[in-house]
Amino acid sequence: MLQTGEIFAGYVIKRVLGHGGMGTVYLAQHPRLPRLTALKLLKRELYADTDIRRRFEREADLVARLDHPNIVTVFDRGAEDRQLWISMQYVPGADASCADVDVLAPWRAVQIAADTAAALDFAHANQVLHRDVKPANILLAKAPIGQPERVLLTDFGIAGIRGAESTIGSSGTITATLAFGAPEQLIGRPLDDRADQYSLACTLFWMLTGAPPYPGANPAAVVNSHLYAPIPVLSRARPGLPPALDPVLARAMAKRPEDRFNSCAEFAAAAKSALAEQRAGHRTAPHGIHPDGYPTAPTYHAAAPQHRPRPRETPRPSPSFLPPRRPAHPGLIELPNLPMRPGSAVRPHQQPPDARPPPGGPTHVDRPRRTTLDER
Repeated sequence: MLQTGEIFAGYVIKRVLGHGGMGTVYLAQHPRLPRLTALKLLKRELYADTDIRRRFEREADLVARLDHPNIVTVFDRGAEDRQLWISMQYVPGADASCADVDVLAPWRAVQIAADTAAALDFAHANQVLHRDVKPANILLAKAPIGQPERVLLTDFGIAGIRGAESTIGSSGTITATLAFGAPEQLIGRPLDDRADQYSLACTLFWMLTGAPPYPGANPAAVVNSHLYAPIPVLSRARPGLPPALDPVLARAMAKRPEDRFNSCAEFAAAAKSALAEQRAGHRTAPHGIHPDGYPTAPTYHAAAPQHRPRPRETPRPSPSFLPPRRPAHPGLIELPNLPMRPGSAVRPHQQPPDARPPPGGPTHVDRPRRTTLDER
């Protein structure tokens, strides 16, 4: 373990950035340029094998040519004091394993997976397999306010060449993190692009639920689950996620590579499409989950006051209660407090309808006589 201030291969060690199965990554000052780099030192036992050193140089050279906005750049590589090292781009920020899944919205988790998928497909097009896709190897770079978050895939230093018989660290060891390793990788079978897709699907499962798809008490149980256990149902692991995501994850995590998507980008596009259904409102999120995936506070609605109708006195039937024969005229006076039918009215000189009729009942209804032109 190198100490702060120690010089290795010309780089001044600042501090430890992290540990991995193949070595340790340090933050270091470049020996000639005013910039910080991530310096990865591989385990010393890898240096003793001449064949591993040769493959390391070949694969590091190939990874250094992966110029992509979502891939951490490899600057240099070498051997110092019987230890292999790689100098890479330093990305200030955090990795996806540090994300709080209770705060990380599903749409953001899917976007992180989509950016990672773009990096993987680019690497695959250049004959490079990552072989260790997991949350800790996905960096979330700090971005200026108002700028989109930048996602970078790192740790290509132990990558393999597609079609190669062996890769760095493959001599009798499993370099992949068991929680995210593809079944064919865990039993030592030849790998292709779809092994990285499986690991990316496990990574998305973790970002959406906070747990790996196959937790186990020991490595043997985890490997056995990857090989034979049913694929977990995502919407059950985190209620509120759209069920349309379940078949997408199930296909990307299929036990047989030929049953998976044709590319990582195709998998990411399917995940985005499934989540878009919920965001568009086609599926109603349960209580406590916003359609975008944010937890929401329960909403309480005050009970609407029950308005009871005001009792009205029912008038006694009377022959004088007659409806008007013509609709109300603008000059008429409405009497809304009288028990009248809607639209009824009386003229100023008429008795109100509730007046009692003379004995014998009504004989006619007074109407104003029309004035002819001759009388005017």
